[in-house]
Amino acid sequence: MVSQSKKRIRRFSFAVKIVILDDELEFSKILDKKIKAYCARKDLLYDCKIFSSSKSLLSEEQNFYNPRAFGFILDIDLPDLNGLEIAAILRQRYPEMVLIFVTSFIEYAPSGYKVNAFRYLLKAKLDEELSSCMDDLQEKLYENNRVIQIRQKDRFLPIAIKDILYFEGTSQRRVQAILTCGEIVECLGKLEDYDQFLSEQGFIRLQKSFLVNMVVVTKVTN
Repeated sequence: MVSQSKKRIRRFSFAVKIVILDDELEFSKILDKKIKAYCARKDLLYDCKIFSSSKSLLSEEQNFYNPRAFGFILDIDLPDLNGLEIAAILRQRYPEMVLIFVTSFIEYAPSGYKVNAFRYLLKAKLDEELSSCMDDLQEKLYENNRVIQIRQKDRFLPIAIKDILYFEGTSQRRVQAILTCGEIVECLGKLEDYDQFLSEQGFIRLQKSFLVNMVVVTKVTN
């Protein structure tokens, strides 16, 4: 059974956590200060880690990285591994990471599509572009953090909404959640309980037994 409180699906007060990689330390400090000011205006918690070399970032990222909390802001023009190369390494390790490139050269932009860059920031237009970029990043991090608390026999299990393909009602008070990774999670409650909450989160009821995440629907026919 899903709790009758909508707190079961909620926007978390999570910290905006940023990793900045740029060999120009003074620029990184300026960028950090501007992001901190943005977060203060939005009443958001903020945490930042600054690195000046790709190798130092790669040696430490496993100690702090959380795919649902972090955004990476990488300079492209770096002396050791460049930003595109390190982005490819990080993307392989963390497919869901949010990646922003900061650069002085817009001609690098097409290459960023190979590593699924989320946004670009031009250093020369930092004041003009940063606020909009951070707005989009905040929404992306929120999307990554939307969860539903699934009731099981002896606990509540948090599951990211974006990781759910669909729910299937298997009996009067039993539901299965089928995840994008192929895992099947057994849930207590009726499908109607989940429908009540998830209809506002982009899910649609199909027939009597299925509640489907519309994000994964590629075609609808009659």
